[in-house]
Amino acid sequence: MKPEIKYGLACGAALCAWIALEYLLGFHTTRPDLGAWTGLLSNLIPAAVLFLLLRKKRAALFDGRLSLGAGIWAGLLTSFVAALLVYCFLAGYTTYLNPTWIDQALEHKVALWRAEQVAEVDIQGRIVRYRGAYTPVGLLGNTLVGMTLRGGLLGLGLTALLRRLPHRPD
Repeated sequence: MKPEIKYGLACGAALCAWIALEYLLGFHTTRPDLGAWTGLLSNLIPAAVLFLLLRKKRAALFDGRLSLGAGIWAGLLTSFVAALLVYCFLAGYTTYLNPTWIDQALEHKVALWRAEQVAEVDIQGRIVRYRGAYTPVGLLGNTLVGMTLRGGLLGLGLTALLRRLPHRPD
């Protein structure tokens, strides 16, 4: 199995476990203020996984010169595999396991928007967009496309970082 696929599966499984824990602890429904922080922290998982993958790929090279193209491609492929798992998990969760979670999340958000004196027309538009983002079609863009592109950018940055670190072949 290609290392990108293996690391992508590990990354996707770790992200799914992280997201499941967030939902279990109510970070997207009853405590969304904490959910914003844990959502940001979840970005450490793909960063750590890609760093380990790129370091392994660099160590396998004789001269230790991992090209930027190879790093970007590894980031794209690994993140795409992880995104497939996360997409399946989120689509299944929002459709079958807990389809009412979004109502709880929106209840809190609408209260905040009304406290900020946002116009009702704008609130209704936000509700429609928020619900649409968590449909299976809406999740395609954010999860599959977004995670894959972020993985490519992360691969670029981590490859540039690894090129500056000393090479230690295994």
